[in-house]
Amino acid sequence: MAAILRLLSQHPVIAARELLGWELIRIMPEGEIAVCRIVETEAYHESEPGCHAYKGITARNAPMFMRAGYAYVYLIYGMYHCLNVSCGKDGEGAAALIRAAEPIAPAGLRLNGPGLLCKSLNIDRKLNACDMLNGGSSIFLRKLGLRHGEHVVTATRIGLPPEDSLQWRFAIAGNPFISRRVKSA
Repeated sequence: MAAILRLLSQHPVIAARELLGWELIRIMPEGEIAVCRIVETEAYHESEPGCHAYKGITARNAPMFMRAGYAYVYLIYGMYHCLNVSCGKDGEGAAALIRAAEPIAPAGLRLNGPGLLCKSLNIDRKLNACDMLNGGSSIFLRKLGLRHGEHVVTATRIGLPPEDSLQWRFAIAGNPFISRRVKSA
């Protein structure tokens, strides 16, 4: 676990990129196990206005300030949950949004967007602030990496104003499960 913690304790741009290829495992409430492969992420850091932690710690964003590897689950537009993994240094407001994943088992899951991913995996605020590294919760991460021949492409984050030109969105190039196409670099 120490090696995984070190990877996620880096700046969120590095951690979000590093998460590509990792498995996200969810033990569903009815006991079924869902396994998927992370194929798209976005980085968020307290130093920039697109981040929920920009104005400091609140009851809502507190998991972003926890040790790397905790779930930060929030509701957007009053109807969609989004799953983030806290990253960066302990006490630093930072996270990586899991934008999309490739279904491994069961194969038919729709995971090509943060809202679809959470809906398909039954992720809601009940999982907020759970530790995704120690395996003691119903959602956790397993470190894998990119497959032979895969490479990462970057783009601006989705849903932020045009003046946000940070290239903090990462995807596995050509993967059919990403939420929106990214030009290959």
